Amino acid sequence: MSRLSRALVPVVALAVGTWIGLLRPRARLAVASEPSLPGGLPRVQESASASPRPPPLEVLPRTVDLAKIPDPSSPAPELNPEDETDRAWLLAEGPFHRPRDGRRLVTFTFDDGPSPDTAPTLLRILDEHRIRAAFFFIGEYLIGSTRRAVESRRWARRIAAAGHYVGNHTYDHRRLTGLSHAAALAEIDDAAAAIEGAIGVRPWLFRPPYGALDRWLENALRDRHLELLLWNIDVDDIRRSDPEETARCIEDQLTFKQGGVVLLHDMHWPSIRAFSRLLRRLEAHRWQPDRPDRRGWDIVDFTEYLRATADSPQPYGSNDELQRARRAMALEARAPEL
Repeated sequence: MSRLSRALVPVVALAVGTWIGLLRPRARLAVASEPSLPGGLPRVQESASASPRPPPLEVLPRTVDLAKIPDPSSPAPELNPEDETDRAWLLAEGPFHRPRDGRRLVTFTFDDGPSPDTAPTLLRILDEHRIRAAFFFIGEYLIGSTRRAVESRRWARRIAAAGHYVGNHTYDHRRLTGLSHAAALAEIDDAAAAIEGAIGVRPWLFRPPYGALDRWLENALRDRHLELLLWNIDVDDIRRSDPEETARCIEDQLTFKQGGVVLLHDMHWPSIRAFSRLLRRLEAHRWQPDRPDRRGWDIVDFTEYLRATADSPQPYGSNDELQRARRAMALEARAPEL
C-alpha cells in the first residue's frame, strides 16, 4: 500500500463514521432491510430520533371472552375485498329499499376513544338497549403508566368484553394522506399494537381519520387484512353542545338517507346525551317484522347492516351517483304540481 493510501485510510474511516453518526439521529423512520409484511411492504421501525413514543405494551393474555365478540374470521359478507374508499362510502349507505320494504337500518360507531370519563355511561346505555356498536380507538391513549392510560386500557377491555367491535383509528389521529408512506404505516401499525396490548386481540376493523385514504394506503390495509368501515351520518357532533339539537339532526339525516352508519365521538359528553335521546326517538318508531311494509327503525350491528346490503345492493355505481339521485328525488318531491 502506498504512503498516500495509508494516509487516506484514517481520513476515510473518520468520514464514514461521521456520516453514519449523523445519519442515525436525523432519520425519523428507518425501514427494516427485509420486507416482512404481505405484498412486499416494509415493516416500519422508529429510530431513536423519532417523536417520542413509548413502546407498545407487552400483549396481555386474552382477558376478553372471545365467545362474546364477533368472529373475525367471518365477520360479514366480503363486499369490499380491495378496501376501496369509494366503495366503502357506498356500502355505508346501506341496502337499497325495494317497494313495500319499510325496514330502515341504523348502526352506531364511536370514534376517538376510549374515554374513561364517558365509557361507564355509554356502556350502560348500550347494554340497556341491547345494542352492539363499533368503537375505533386511538392507540396513543392506551400507552403509558399514567392513571388515565391505565384506566383507558381497563375500559378498552370492558368495551371488547361486552361484545362490541373494536377497530383501529390510528395512533394519534393524523391525516394519513398528508404523511410519508413510512409514517402512515407507523400510524396504523403502532395503533394496532397498542390496541392488542390493551385487550389481547388484534383489531381487524379500520377507520382512517377524516375518511382520508389513497390507493397506496388502500393496498396497505388490504395487505394487513384490515376491513374498512366508513359512515354516512355525520352531524359534526364533536362541535355541538346541545344534545337535543344533535339528536334531531341525526334523525333528520337518517330519515333523508333511509338509515345509515352513524358517526359519534364517545369522549364528548353532549354526544353521549344526544345518543341517549336519539335512541328514545328511534325506538318510539321501531320497525315491526309483522308489518314489514310500515317504515320503522331497526338498530343492528354493522355485520347485519352489511348482510342486508349484500342481499339488496344499491343499484348505483358509486356514492356520487347515489347522492345525485337522492338530490333529484328530493327536488322532484318539493316541486309544485303543474
